[in-house]
Amino acid sequence: MVATHAQHDDNEAEHQQDTSHAFLPSNTDHIQVTSSTHRNRYLIYDVNDSEGFNLRRDVYMRIANLIIQLNQRQHYHWTLVLPPWKRMYHWRSTPSPKQFPLPWKTFFDISSLNKFIPVMEYQDYINQFGQTIDEIIYLQPYPDPFEGGQFVDKVEETNCQSNQKYKLMNGNYYGYFFGLKGITARKLRCMLAQGMTSIIIPKLQQSKARLILLDRAENLLHEAYGQVGYWNSRRSLVFAKHLRDEGNRYRQEILNSTDEQDHIVRHSDWRLLNVKKSKKRGGNYLAVHLRRRDFLQGRKNDIPSLEEAVLQIKSAMKKTNLSKVFLATDAEESGLNSIRDQMEIMLCYVTTTPDRIQQFGDGGIAIIDQWICAHAKYFIGSKESTFSFRIYEERELMGFKSKMTYNQLCNHHQSNCEGPSEWKVVY
Repeated sequence: MVATHAQHDDNEAEHQQDTSHAFLPSNTDHIQVTSSTHRNRYLIYDVNDSEGFNLRRDVYMRIANLIIQLNQRQHYHWTLVLPPWKRMYHWRSTPSPKQFPLPWKTFFDISSLNKFIPVMEYQDYINQFGQTIDEIIYLQPYPDPFEGGQFVDKVEETNCQSNQKYKLMNGNYYGYFFGLKGITARKLRCMLAQGMTSIIIPKLQQSKARLILLDRAENLLHEAYGQVGYWNSRRSLVFAKHLRDEGNRYRQEILNSTDEQDHIVRHSDWRLLNVKKSKKRGGNYLAVHLRRRDFLQGRKNDIPSLEEAVLQIKSAMKKTNLSKVFLATDAEESGLNSIRDQMEIMLCYVTTTPDRIQQFGDGGIAIIDQWICAHAKYFIGSKESTFSFRIYEERELMGFKSKMTYNQLCNHHQSNCEGPSEWKVVY
């Protein structure tokens, strides 16, 4: 059985002490003022337009930990303004561009994010302060990152004459701000940057802008990859309830999988969940993420042919004694039909109907895919795919045994196909 889803003045911040979005780390879901002496500042970020949804989730984690660092170092109180989601390259079937940009609540539980750092939707910021961005800091990579033979964390200001993204007209900067109309910026600073997120802190501290846009934020690296801050930011990225509910409905109706019978442990507050690993955990099915499309050109040496993938899936089914397979893939319809024919078993094939696209969008359906994969007894991912990486993380947080999670499909040219790196959750 194969079940599938296709997949404003510079010094204004000095004069105004707004008190609407300061953060109180407690068990409450609400944002509260912690001190009247804290002057609130706001940071929003953007990344290269070509970056996909799951890489953008990783950049969020980097910037979330930057907010933690900022709030530990100075008397200003920083809130992360969540950049609305533009249409992604992979979101091909979403019917109308009028849906974009999308707020974060479309995909994630905002109250869970607020349990780690203070966040607010961009539209909420606009409603309170207006559409003007006070300052843009545009990050660019150094031409030679290993100058002198080693990679050194550094940042320096450079001229913006070659910047093609933002244009100065009538005293304001215009550009493509998250696909929204009417957004302008008052100031633009360009910087060469390489290294961890902390390198940008002095530049942020020098500014008196209330709202700073940190563009090309993917150029900044995790401060402590795989450590507590990394995992806390990751744990806070709880999927939106309507997507979890849909994934659970599918699990129950199609795969006969429920939390109770699959030994899945839940808690409404991610901070209170610390699950011990168990071999009993997971639904009675095997889940596979089979990456195609642009990987067929850009990473053709890392992914198997459809025939090779089927052989590896069958081998895993035999090894695990599982007879049901859930397949998350971006393969074309012809590829899905080929897989179905080669599996030689009764198949249950679920397509993404126009109604489901209208209800959840491509991004929502992809999250539902990840949710279902995360609950399988056994998972096989695709090499170097951020989609698979996020599933590995989800399963690690849920307490699956490593051998049931860290597996990947191999290209037959690879003489030694090892599993992906294992990153253990740190509490």
